[in-house]
Amino acid sequence: MKKLFTVLLPCLLLLLPTSSALANDARATEILKQAREAIGGEERLQKLEALYINGQYRRAFGERQMAGDREISIALPNKYLVEDSMNPGGMSTAMISSRALNGERAWSGSTGGGGMMFRMSGPGGQQLSPEQMEASLRRIFQAEFTRYLLVMTLAPPASLAVEYKYAGESDVDGEQADVIDVTGADNFSVRLFFDKKNHLPLLLSYRGPKPRLMTMSRQAGGAARSPEDVKKAREEAEKKIAAEQPSGPREEVDFFIRLSDHKKVDGLMLPFKLTFLTEGEVSEEFEISKYQVNPQFKADKFEKH
Repeated sequence: MKKLFTVLLPCLLLLLPTSSALANDARATEILKQAREAIGGEERLQKLEALYINGQYRRAFGERQMAGDREISIALPNKYLVEDSMNPGGMSTAMISSRALNGERAWSGSTGGGGMMFRMSGPGGQQLSPEQMEASLRRIFQAEFTRYLLVMTLAPPASLAVEYKYAGESDVDGEQADVIDVTGADNFSVRLFFDKKNHLPLLLSYRGPKPRLMTMSRQAGGAARSPEDVKKAREEAEKKIAAEQPSGPREEVDFFIRLSDHKKVDGLMLPFKLTFLTEGEVSEEFEISKYQVNPQFKADKFEKH
């Protein structure tokens, strides 16, 4: 994918602070009030209990690209499910990759894909226990869920108390923007940029560990494998991960979510295109084709199957 918003990064580094940035924080409160009014008003936002989002994504892995369908299901206050379908390598069977929060539980999984296998490990390739794995997933998915809610509804999950502080003014792709810092528990920290003219959210930025290319393996043709073959493939994958992943803290880099193409859905102004950037390079584009406000989900929707 091509580099996008060539003037974006320099502009983000040149925030113009005002005396309000030192307060905690009447200016931030006023900007948020204007923004919530712009996306539909407090009354409509208070009635929002669930959200379903469907669209298509395109993702870059180095020089490779992958595309597919994405469904996001949200049931407030604390349920979140993302289902990505993809067909890598021209395989006849599509793979569906899922990640979810269900209250205090977190899980991820995949189906299909002809025997495709993803592995996750700790620093230096150290194998995580099931409890460590779930705790790690819960932190990652909670932060991701919070970012989605902030750009859609301008409010975090009820379980996360946050503080808002005015950070100054900036320029986002030629648009003048007011900037607010949002911080919370577990080192949660993002920066929100609002169009000074229409008060809609333009951008969310944050810092996080530099992504590592996920190790992936599958048997050619998707044929069934014996338990011995599966064990051998797993051991080889774990050895490769241990060799590829250095120990110690990972380098932190800048991430951005650019919001565009806002349209009204049941009285709410929602973005129909999200562009994800890592260090100024486009890593993913998510074009939304459909929203449903307050859908009725099945009782087991967020449980791992």
